[in-house]
Amino acid sequence: MNSLTAPWIATAALSGVLLFTSGCKSCGCGGMMMSHGSSQTSVKPYPLTTCIVTDEKLGSKGEPVVFVYKGQEIKLCCKDCRKDFDADPAKYLSKLSGAAPKGDDAHASHH
Repeated sequence: MNSLTAPWIATAALSGVLLFTSGCKSCGCGGMMMSHGSSQTSVKPYPLTTCIVTDEKLGSKGEPVVFVYKGQEIKLCCKDCRKDFDADPAKYLSKLSGAAPKGDDAHASHH
């Protein structure tokens, strides 16, 4: 193998990983492009503008933590809230039962 080929392969592989993980930041998916595909309709959008754990405004502590739990998109104000959510998901998911969905569905409109 040519000595110039190995660094090029490593660079190409790393670029692919960065492209995959950087994802789209505009929709709030946190770069998790794997949730944007033909199955995206099965993920319920997060309807609140506040953290599901603390009720603090999303973005008040930096970039919100976004993930999908059993088909429901979840947004937290910070990574520390993840421990609380994971300890009792049902407690926090109950906050979503009466929440009206936001009118702006960024996931469906830009992918």
